[in-house]
Parts: sequence; structure tokens; C-alpha cells
Amino acid sequence: MLLHSFTGTVRDMKPLAQHLHQHGYTVHVPSFEGHGMGPSKLVETGPSDWWQDVLDEYRFLKDKGYENIAVGGVSLGGVLALRAAEKLEAINGAVSMSVPQGKDVQDINRRVLSYTKNFLKFMGEDEEKVREAVDYYRDHPMGSLEDFRKLIDEVHENLGHIDVPVAVKYGEKDAELYMESAKSIYENIDHSGKEIKSYENSGHLMTRGRDQEALFDDIRTFFDALDWQ
Repeated sequence: MLLHSFTGTVRDMKPLAQHLHQHGYTVHVPSFEGHGMGPSKLVETGPSDWWQDVLDEYRFLKDKGYENIAVGGVSLGGVLALRAAEKLEAINGAVSMSVPQGKDVQDINRRVLSYTKNFLKFMGEDEEKVREAVDYYRDHPMGSLEDFRKLIDEVHENLGHIDVPVAVKYGEKDAELYMESAKSIYENIDHSGKEIKSYENSGHLMTRGRDQEALFDDIRTFFDALDWQ
């Protein structure tokens, strides 16, 4: 199960999903509530909705007869992958990519503003409407931002409860806080099967970066080595 980023879509994970499928894996890539439909839909949702999406898709896979499930995600998806590794019984291992740490609501809202601008431009809106929308969400931030911040902190606080192998990935061209976060995740997970690796040509959205081939091979190798019994 592969989980996409905040303000992203399932397209974030499509190249990795195709790679894993070509090597014999059944791959499931859920879409988070409110994502891919513009800022007006996104701001109505929050971490409880996105976690429920993970739970629903986990149960879907279990109902289909899959007894062993690995999970991976980038950014928000990585946060939720770590939470799944902590809380869900049938998770065999997890991959976290570009996971944030120490974010405040202003940091997260800047992502919403950037998404608003890019989405509306993509939809062909004129500059004035784009500017008005960005100004509106700057003055009226997404109501669940504080809950999102708390989720990030909670996942980091509970890393010691994870009892499955975890592969931690970060891009060297990403902001420094993501490198610090990756090292913190690695240090605070107690499981002996943990590993950490950086990718020198990758930024935040690692699954779309220049290190795709190496990243995907490393993730597949990690999944291949899990106990699937």
C-alpha cells in the first residue's frame, strides 16, 4: 500500500507502483480525502479523514485475503505509513520518505497556498482570481492545520512502539529539516531491521526525482527481504 503526499495525488506513487507491480507485487494506492480536487475541497478535510482512508484501504486489502501488507509513503504518506506500522497488526514493514518533523501551522499553510496557486493556474484561472484565492486561504487557514501538526508530533513520539522493519529515505536536495527528521526517525525506532539512506539528486517528492531507479530498486529490495510468512 503506497501513500501519497499532502496536496499530492496518487500520481506521486504511480512510477513506484508500476515498478513494484512489474516485480510481482500487488500494489494498492489510495487517494486521500479532498486531494486532487482543488483547495476548496482540501481545506474541508484533515488528518482524521486521511487516517480513516488508510484504515478503510487496509480493511479492503484484508477482506480481499491479503494477510501480509507492506506500506510506504512520501511526506504525509510517510507519516501515515509510520503510524500504520505502529498501529496495524498485519503490516510487515514500512518505508518512510521525506517525512516532516517540527512543522508549525504556518509552514503547512504555505504548502496550501502554493497548492492553491498551482492548481488554479493549471485550471486556467486568471491572475486576479488566483491572487484572491491565495489571499483568502492566507487569511482563513485550513481549519485542520493544528491537527496535522499534532499528528506529525504524535508519530515521532511513538516511533519506539514500531515493531517491524522500517526503511527511512530522504533527498539531499530537500530542506535540511527533512534530513534531521530522517535521522531522528532512524535513531528512535528500536527494531533491528531499520535502515536509512539518502539520495543525492532527490528533493522532497522523491518518487518523481532523478534518483528514481536507485530508490525504487532499494525499496523493492527492502520489501523482498521482509518476512512474508
